[in-house]
Amino acid sequence: MAIPAITKGGLIIKTKRKPSEIAADVAIYAILATIGLLALYPLWNVAVLALNDPLDTLRGGIYLWPRMFTLNNLSLILRQEQLATAFKNSVLRTGIGVASALFFNTMAAYVISRKDFIFRKAAQRLLAVTMYVNGGLIPYYLVVKSVGLRNNFLVYILPMMFNAFYILIIRSFMDELPDSLTEAARIDGAGDFTVYWKVVLPLSAPVLATIGLFIAVDQWSQWFDSFVFTTDKSLTTLQYELVKVLNQSTSSVSDINSLRQRLQSGGQINIVYTPQSIRMAITIISTIPIVLVYPFIQKYFIKGVMIGAVKG
Repeated sequence: MAIPAITKGGLIIKTKRKPSEIAADVAIYAILATIGLLALYPLWNVAVLALNDPLDTLRGGIYLWPRMFTLNNLSLILRQEQLATAFKNSVLRTGIGVASALFFNTMAAYVISRKDFIFRKAAQRLLAVTMYVNGGLIPYYLVVKSVGLRNNFLVYILPMMFNAFYILIIRSFMDELPDSLTEAARIDGAGDFTVYWKVVLPLSAPVLATIGLFIAVDQWSQWFDSFVFTTDKSLTTLQYELVKVLNQSTSSVSDINSLRQRLQSGGQINIVYTPQSIRMAITIISTIPIVLVYPFIQKYFIKGVMIGAVKG
């Protein structure tokens, strides 16, 4: 544990910490470490099963490390043509969806944050109402069908371009920005869009990173819109393919029990892959992109989630 230092007269005086303070820190770190391990273990176990030999996995007893390491499960998934198309569509919908949603949500939030906007309160109330009241799935499906978005890639982008919750969160952040900055830009002759693009947006990086992560996770995790609005296989997404694999069972419970008995008795079998190994492999492949992106925006994310917690 680091010893606190007090500066006095240019000298650094180290104070000795009380045993009770050290014990409290140890207890807090232990609790946080336990919570972190409990949250991480399910994903770690999925990765272990995905990297283990499918037949050996049937024996059970695999918890921390692959007993028979193999990349066959992952290579089988990556060789599937349909999954390659699904991965490409998921990447495209996430990238385009994040960029478009951030642009239009921040524009709407900027307008509502303007104190000279006469319909500011009415717009905020209207947005709040849409968060609690909606028409339901059938009217939503009929609207999507009537505007020609069925079997159209834009069905992944346009319906998720505006989100009332995100707009209100961004507006709360913009309300805390100093008015003097926008006033100085207007004195220099900047218009509304210039103020929004060159002054407000750069200062809103923390909330943009936070909302951008929310949108990315939402877009990447969506599968229901693929199920309802598309029948064209070229528009399938990775999460929808994962759901289909999870719902399919190529081996019944009795088959699995039979395989386990034959393995224990030393019987020879010709099966290379099992449903469980395929599910674990697809789960890992669909999770990796979000896991890799988060560390790069973590510092902005932490600032963004504190919106409204401290008033200037």
